[in-house]
Amino acid sequence: MRKLLFLVSLSCILASCSTTTTLYSWDDYVNSSYKYYKKQTPEAAADLMKTYEDIIKNQKGTRKVVPPGICAEYGYFLIQNGKQEEGLAMFTKEKELYPESAVFMDHLIKKFTK
Repeated sequence: MRKLLFLVSLSCILASCSTTTTLYSWDDYVNSSYKYYKKQTPEAAADLMKTYEDIIKNQKGTRKVVPPGICAEYGYFLIQNGKQEEGLAMFTKEKELYPESAVFMDHLIKKFTK
């Protein structure tokens, strides 16, 4: 009986040690965005742009979808850097991926098309 209890306990402990999969892949977003907002140098901006592009193109998370807010943030960043059409396209993509953001994305699209 003790042997059975030990085996059941051991199997439960080992089962709880399994790796978890994440819903989204954030790549180096945290480090790149921190570096950009701290220094705001052209090199940091280029690094952040590359990180946004990598996240959007190469999703490795469970859902295989861009994390919430990334397209919107990237779109805003593009608009700030003079690429209005590309930025508005990112706002539209955010709205398609996450319909709950439609009201806010529509507001931003309207604001930046004036």
